[in-house]
Amino acid sequence: MKRFISLLVALTLLVGVLCGCAAKPAEDTLHITFRVTHDDGELKEFELETAKSTLAEVLIDENLVKESAESSGFYDTVDGEVADWNDNEAWWCFSCNGEALTVGIEETQLVDGAVYDAVFTHGFG
Repeated sequence: MKRFISLLVALTLLVGVLCGCAAKPAEDTLHITFRVTHDDGELKEFELETAKSTLAEVLIDENLVKESAESSGFYDTVDGEVADWNDNEAWWCFSCNGEALTVGIEETQLVDGAVYDAVFTHGFG
């Protein structure tokens, strides 16, 4: 009988631990929104959950950006569309919560709940 009770207690503890771990969300998971405005004006929105720390890491992981073959650290492809400066001064303008980024996406630290935008842009006007 003691063996049965010990086994029952151990099993109960194991089930409690397993259920507790499964129900507990990861504390380091961030939730962000990434919006892309393409050259034709089409807007796409992506709701992302990640444990990554920078914008570049999560966008690369989600296959939403690609680095330029010509310039390391420069991302010219967003959601499959290439912005080529030599073609009508096209580039991607990145922002966070409506404010233009002052550093590249590799240095942009993610903020939980933030909205990040990439807007296809021509020139600086």
